[in-house]
Amino acid sequence: MSKVSKSAQAIIDYLGCEYVYIPKGSELSAVNSAYNELFAKREAGGYTPIIFAVDSSFEDRVMFDNSKSRVELQKEVTSAEIDAAKWFRDALTRWKEEMGGDWDEVVGEVADGEEMRGFSGMRDYGTGKSMECVIAKIPVINPWEIFAWFPFGGWNECPMPEEMFRICKYWYEKYGAVPALMTHDVLEFAAHPVTDKAAALDLAMEQFAFCSDIVFQGIETIGRLADSLTKSSIWYFWWD
Repeated sequence: MSKVSKSAQAIIDYLGCEYVYIPKGSELSAVNSAYNELFAKREAGGYTPIIFAVDSSFEDRVMFDNSKSRVELQKEVTSAEIDAAKWFRDALTRWKEEMGGDWDEVVGEVADGEEMRGFSGMRDYGTGKSMECVIAKIPVINPWEIFAWFPFGGWNECPMPEEMFRICKYWYEKYGAVPALMTHDVLEFAAHPVTDKAAALDLAMEQFAFCSDIVFQGIETIGRLADSLTKSSIWYFWWD
């Protein structure tokens, strides 16, 4: 059996819940299969699974606050009064004001987007195999409550955990999107394609407000992102 790394063990200890461990260098299909099996049993098991793809930067980026009880941390995240729809509107207003006449170019045409297949955040691009993974069975039925259990976010332009909580709830209720994978700087959701192009553009606007790096350092335009969302079952976010 492969030895669990220090970073992976820190995640396991912090979460304090059941998990499946998958060593570095495993086939990507093995991680996907393990996740899908756990996801299929989530309601009966009373949990929501999520993949933690672990590298040496994980502990540096994600702070494990052991000075507060889990109840205290959950209260901080869940009690924040944040309207996700307004959060998106306000963020987009700021972006439009900042971009000025360049905004239409940032939006572009709803075309030329690529289909996202499978989780990419867990891939070791040097080997094509998986990173070390911990698939945690977070003991919550509502997927957005993952962010009240594990404090992801709050660095650079990445939303705070309490914003993650409300945004994920909004996206789950509107699109059925479920947070499925985290690394130290990546968050991926499992979701169904949004086949209506107007709805996909609205969602792409929200995703840009949530994580502008996926456009400016990735897919290049919001319209191209929208076209990708019409055929993809994975939503990918990365914060530099």
